[in-house]
Amino acid sequence: MSTMVDSIKSALRSVFVPIAGSETVQKLRNALGTEGTAISVRVIPDPGARESYCFHNVRNKVGREGGKMQLGWAVWQHSNLFIEAEPHAVFDPANGKPWIDCTPNSFPDGNACREILFIPDDVATYDFETTVIPDSVRVPLVDDPRVSEALKLSSEKISLRNRVPKEWCSGELIYHYSPTALMQIQLLEARAGMLLAAATERSMMSRSPQKRGRNCSCPCGSGKKYKRCCGR
Repeated sequence: MSTMVDSIKSALRSVFVPIAGSETVQKLRNALGTEGTAISVRVIPDPGARESYCFHNVRNKVGREGGKMQLGWAVWQHSNLFIEAEPHAVFDPANGKPWIDCTPNSFPDGNACREILFIPDDVATYDFETTVIPDSVRVPLVDDPRVSEALKLSSEKISLRNRVPKEWCSGELIYHYSPTALMQIQLLEARAGMLLAAATERSMMSRSPQKRGRNCSCPCGSGKKYKRCCGR
């Protein structure tokens, strides 16, 4: 039982910022249908900025300092299983200086994210009055039905959260979960985690150290050596 729990935790923790020119990022750009080029953006959180409120954080910064909001997608890769584009906003100083991600962010292991990969989308819009949670775009990187099913469950969870009554209160979105809705969300998360854990174990078995040198680049696309990544 503990082995399965550890596998689920490992599957959910294995999140990293992929390399801009990698094949996995190109697959994601194709799925998005955007011509925007993926670029690295430094994360410099503003005082008082809140995680998961990137649009509001950037709007507040623009109100104080000028500049403008750049909408697009923050890119995250989950081991070698799938890659994800999350609706996101960064701050454009509008004076030729580099864009800044003023929203704090952290990886599942608790370490702060110092730089994100961002794909600008000049046709994207955001409604500050909406209570609808925009879903991410996720692309499987392996031919494993468990990964595809886990991604489907992730979208179902977002759909369920969008059906939960909610309201803006002092700039924060407050959810009014019923016990049933909360249990359904927890079950979806658990099921998706188990599927990804099983896919992770299968993937690790197929990429044993005997088949790949431990000092070689990891095939998951993290840019790290195999021994420092999936070969641990």
